[in-house]
Amino acid sequence: MDFKHLQFSLRMYWANMKGLLNMIAEGIILIASIATLFTLVYQFGFKYSVHVTHMLETSRIYLLLAFFTGISLRYILKFKEIIQEKLLYLDIGIYFFLFAVLSGKVFFKEAIHQSLPYLSFLTEPLFIYFLLLLLSVIHLSRQTFTLLQSHIKPSFLFLLSFVFVILVGSGLLMLPNATVHGIHFIDALFISTTSVCVTGLTTVDVATTFTQTGHIIIMFLIQIGGIGVMTFTSFFALSFMGHSSFSSKLVLKDMLNEDRINGLFRVILNILFVTLFIEGVGAYLIYMDVKGSLPGGMQEEVFYAVFHAVSAFCNAGISTLSGNMYDPLVIHKYNLHVWISLLIIFGGLGFPIVFNYLKLLRHLLVNSFKILIGQQKHYIHTPRIININTYIVMISTLALLAGGTVFYYLLEMNNTLAGLPFRGQLANAFLGATTPRTAGFCVADMSSLTSGTLMLTLILMIIGAAPMSTGGGLKVTTVCVALLTARNAARGKENVEIRKREISRDTIRRAFATIVFYFCWLGLAVWLLSVTEKGASVFTLTFETVSALSTVGLSLNFSPMLSLPGKLIIIFTMLVGRIGILTFFISFSKEYKKKNYTYPQENILM
Repeated sequence: MDFKHLQFSLRMYWANMKGLLNMIAEGIILIASIATLFTLVYQFGFKYSVHVTHMLETSRIYLLLAFFTGISLRYILKFKEIIQEKLLYLDIGIYFFLFAVLSGKVFFKEAIHQSLPYLSFLTEPLFIYFLLLLLSVIHLSRQTFTLLQSHIKPSFLFLLSFVFVILVGSGLLMLPNATVHGIHFIDALFISTTSVCVTGLTTVDVATTFTQTGHIIIMFLIQIGGIGVMTFTSFFALSFMGHSSFSSKLVLKDMLNEDRINGLFRVILNILFVTLFIEGVGAYLIYMDVKGSLPGGMQEEVFYAVFHAVSAFCNAGISTLSGNMYDPLVIHKYNLHVWISLLIIFGGLGFPIVFNYLKLLRHLLVNSFKILIGQQKHYIHTPRIININTYIVMISTLALLAGGTVFYYLLEMNNTLAGLPFRGQLANAFLGATTPRTAGFCVADMSSLTSGTLMLTLILMIIGAAPMSTGGGLKVTTVCVALLTARNAARGKENVEIRKREISRDTIRRAFATIVFYFCWLGLAVWLLSVTEKGASVFTLTFETVSALSTVGLSLNFSPMLSLPGKLIIIFTMLVGRIGILTFFISFSKEYKKKNYTYPQENILM
């Protein structure tokens, strides 16, 4: 009996000790991760002396030792969980590099220097900072992902993630090395918000205000904001966590708008792969078009191509040239205008649409291969691979692009398109019709466009892109469902049907709620701006607000003239537009509990 009691006591003692050691390990990793970020910010954001350089070099060694200690403890204490990681071999590889770098800097410094000189890259500061940054991102993502296991509403957590990145981005843009002559905090906050919310409105000239370091920061903010903060975080967390709770998977399912819990990691991986693949192809095409035309040579041309591929696919519309797409350096590069337009379209379609067509492509390839090898005699049709959502988005997108291009051409043929070759007129008209669908690239000075073109642009901005895309606006599906419902009301028909499928009443309610909230916020913001911005016309204020709420980025040259309260109104409007007007109100609304009774119905006059 005494032996069993002693055994139980020892087990309890070990369990408590294991829990304490695990807390210490996680604490060491967390502190090292945060310290790494501060060190990186100081390294690349400030100018420093030789003495500070020596201090930074010493701090790198301490950070490496801290990570090595914490991760080694974690391996010992959580070995059974770690071997269940999806990217276990990558995790082990990173740990191996950590040990190798420490060996080169501390443990076997002289031996490696004399006997293995080809491993000298392990001690290079750039490689060490990359390794430290990778370790920080991985382990901070794991820590952040644990928040999903709390009872925070997914919509509110989604909002908080954007607010956090915007504030961090504002701080980074205020670093001395990020700007040429410094920047006011409110302008840094504005640029950070417009980047993360992939809007494109700017209160300063991005090209001349920021250095290349600042442009790199803006590009990363655009990329994170375009794909989604939680998508990045979830990718690293799910990759380097042995398991995740059921509740966290439910939250992630809602954020990704998926029907199933299984396969969430694959969905996230597909999103990242498709994004980087399309941006990579776009960057190559842009580079081939601008090659030999920019004053900075190959380095500037490559960066221009990568920056604009990210900015276009994420529908941000921010450019590193002062004149945007009508800058003298690129104004006559019509192929470039087409590549930018196509990137905007792919980004505005949304990941579900891309995956749906990839599923169709896979189905066609599998059938063709089986017929080729003789496994089946004829094509086997699978019904409804292309779902209703994809059908609505594609038809609406094609109609808006074709109609927008034709009307833009007709309205501007004797104005901004006059004097251009026919090829140039078509390219500019195509980009002019594409960019209001939440991109913000300009093919001409907006103030020089005709009134008809501005109204066309305003309508396209309000409609916006597709759901679950990098674009904003009401969304084409919302507008389509609302129009079909209105037509049915005029005809006296009750059910809304598309391609022999009935649209659910919940979808119809959400569509009309989105429209009502959108125009309520628009009216409130325009009214507040009319108070703060004296002398500005109502149309100018409406255009600016719609551009912010639909995350477009087109402006009648009014953004730099905004007052401090006006900038704050537009900042808040951009944030609401990026997370979605309905999602914003849901995040602050108390969840309704369904009741088991109904009241008698009564009609009211309409």
